[in-house]
Amino acid sequence: MRRKLVLIQLSRALVPLLVMLHHLSTTMMDYYGFNIWNLAYLPLTGGVYYFFSLSGFMAYYIYRQKFGKKGQLTDFLINRFIRIYPLYWVVTLVFLILAFLLPWFATGAERDMAVILTSIFLVPNPEWQDPFLIVAWSLEYTIYFYLMFSVLFLSPRWIGKALFTAWGILSLLGVLGIVYIDHFLFDFLFASYNLMFIAGVFCAWLILHANIPVLIGYLFMACGLIGFPVTWVNALNPFMEVSFEMSASISIMLLLIGLGVVDLKKDVNIPNAFHQLGNAAFAIYLVHNVVLDVFSEWMDQAGLHDVLGNVGMSIVLVALMMFFGVLAHFKLELPLHRLFKGWLQKNKMPAVTASETDAATKNT
Repeated sequence: MRRKLVLIQLSRALVPLLVMLHHLSTTMMDYYGFNIWNLAYLPLTGGVYYFFSLSGFMAYYIYRQKFGKKGQLTDFLINRFIRIYPLYWVVTLVFLILAFLLPWFATGAERDMAVILTSIFLVPNPEWQDPFLIVAWSLEYTIYFYLMFSVLFLSPRWIGKALFTAWGILSLLGVLGIVYIDHFLFDFLFASYNLMFIAGVFCAWLILHANIPVLIGYLFMACGLIGFPVTWVNALNPFMEVSFEMSASISIMLLLIGLGVVDLKKDVNIPNAFHQLGNAAFAIYLVHNVVLDVFSEWMDQAGLHDVLGNVGMSIVLVALMMFFGVLAHFKLELPLHRLFKGWLQKNKMPAVTASETDAATKNT
């Protein structure tokens, strides 16, 4: 029986939290010149990077014993489909309705057929135009990661391992510039993000095959968490010659290994509310920017900033993003999952197992 990773489950909430802070900071900076912890000056906070690595970690942890087995490839791909696309399509539809009702909300891309198609299917746009939901650019990569991960289900198993390893090597060569083709597809297919996903797979493999003491796990957890603000400070005021991606990736690997080791060796209990927060992470991640854009504009026009101030308005916006994200999880994500699961079972397609409910592979 696969042991449930409670701390890893909780850490899923780290993805939307970090991304929300960055988007909130840039929004408050644009409106009022209020830069929360100077995050608006950063390219990212590392939340998306954690999303990529966590996806690889959980994909390996959940499916490692199913590699090379008949029928598991289809089961894996169907599970990934119903985890991502239904909720994403609904939130995208809400975005388009808002763009129609609120002219200031529209970007103009809503009338571009190429953007419409690439947004719907989450495939890369040749012009590097983001999907309607800005955060969904990361889902384009996540879909790609899952497709590449799916080769591990091929039989005999050595074929899948060889293909997955070759992908990792080519990605590394592409990042280093040893192999390069000046085309947007090459940039997409062999991006540095691939290595973050693969790093997550490696972290899961490591905690399952290496006897790492639990005290080392706690140490790695602490270093990983501290690594995020250290990465931010170094990006703003460099004190060591390490890139943002490298520093964030090292922190993420330490955190994943630490959390995984403690989860495997200790009986961890957390309040159910925190458990549900981890479950709702994907929904929060998808809807938060729409909520932020709508309410920040409305609150500005209503003059609420004069009443609440910078800190008060920031707190209210965070609360609204969390509220609507959790609401979307319970009222949209879970019902859609049950609907598709029931349809698949009715049509005798590969079943979505109950143990998949808490899988972290869907998220930021």
